[in-house]
Amino acid sequence: MDEEFDWQQDDETSELVSRFEELLKSGNGHFFDVEEFESIIDYYLDIQQTGMARSAIEWALEQHPDSNSFKIREARLLTQEAKYNQALKILDDLAMLENGNEEFYLAKGEIYSLMDKHEEAIDAYKNAMNTSERPEEILSNIAYEYESLNDYPNALRYLTKALELRPESEDLIQEIAFFFELTNREEEAIEFFGNFLDRHPYSKFAWFNLGIFYSNLELFEKAIQAYEFVVAIDDEFASAYFNMANAYTSIQQYHKAISLYEETLKLEKPDAITYCYIGESWENLNNLEKALIFYNQALDLDDKLADAWGGVARIFVRQNMEKTAVKYYEKAIQLAPTQDELKFELAVLFLRNHNLEKATPLFEEVVNHNNQHVEAWLNYSLVFALQDDFSQAIDILTKALKDNDSDAKILYRRAGYLYRIGKIEEAYFDIEQAVKLNFDDHQELLQYLPELLDEPRFVEILDLYKKLDH
Repeated sequence: MDEEFDWQQDDETSELVSRFEELLKSGNGHFFDVEEFESIIDYYLDIQQTGMARSAIEWALEQHPDSNSFKIREARLLTQEAKYNQALKILDDLAMLENGNEEFYLAKGEIYSLMDKHEEAIDAYKNAMNTSERPEEILSNIAYEYESLNDYPNALRYLTKALELRPESEDLIQEIAFFFELTNREEEAIEFFGNFLDRHPYSKFAWFNLGIFYSNLELFEKAIQAYEFVVAIDDEFASAYFNMANAYTSIQQYHKAISLYEETLKLEKPDAITYCYIGESWENLNNLEKALIFYNQALDLDDKLADAWGGVARIFVRQNMEKTAVKYYEKAIQLAPTQDELKFELAVLFLRNHNLEKATPLFEEVVNHNNQHVEAWLNYSLVFALQDDFSQAIDILTKALKDNDSDAKILYRRAGYLYRIGKIEEAYFDIEQAVKLNFDDHQELLQYLPELLDEPRFVEILDLYKKLDH
């Protein structure tokens, strides 16, 4: 997490390096003071030219044999060469002399970190804090060590301390957001960034992450407000427009989403996923012609984007070009073999065309990968019910209930199958459980078994739970 320098643009350092490389060629004629050698060595260490760094250290020690700073840099060089014990030996020999030297403790902390001795690294970095002129960077290093120990509360604590010193740091804000997300603490993240913004209301990165956490909690209107603050501060923040568009999509305001996606395209290099999302928005607005145009634009940019292939497939389905749609679905699945929704949509298409042989394995793959995909379970069972294999259909729904025991649709459907094979009491048991969970879903059962309305027992159950439900 140390600050990075662009050495190539540092004229003074470039001149020093040129002079040193002339020294290597000629072998004489150049003298460098301690600070100049430190700059030369640091340059080579930062670009990881270990051979040149070693040469610079050797010349530095020859000209300034009493300077311990070059020995510390030698330890850093050995660290780059993964010679950790040798590096530590050099530092241990300097320990009494360099007590309180920030560079000494930073070098030691880096070695311990690379050796996975994170507690020792933390101690070294804490010692460096005592004299450091850049404490926020050391606090970040300590946070990283706690992260490596999976001690996320302490990692977050030290990152927060660092942010107090550098509230404008995008990296620190992103790191803090990462820890909240990693530990599933969205509510705390919202509180944290809210308090931070009370003190730093013009932090676009804090507003941006606040929007993300609101979206994660499906508080899309609040997310939109947060993103609006971002673009009010920086009207060229493309990611804020993109995320805001996603939030508008989630509340089904597709025209607004499209305008924001298009704003994203003006601000950064055209991206296939943005065209794809515009296509989805037009699809949701039932403008299939425009949807197809944008899906194809997405594929022009990235012909391996599975979502765009799937989008084109859906358009062909709605245009009754189902054979063509199958080819597009198959291409999408080939590109994204773990994407359940693509398999589900293709399986439904096969089911609708009574191609049960092809539908079956697809539904099976989906439920095996995502055992909470209720619609996949229902359709998977229907494949067997259509073949009058009600026992298998019931077994499938019984498996589905293991992970979806509060889903009324599964219970209603299983009740229908049980009723079909004459297991009336078991069917009514499921019906009573289902109406307790969701009264309105009984309409789906009636679509399958409309004759139930002629049964007094069923009507009594509906009357009873309708009163309780309302």
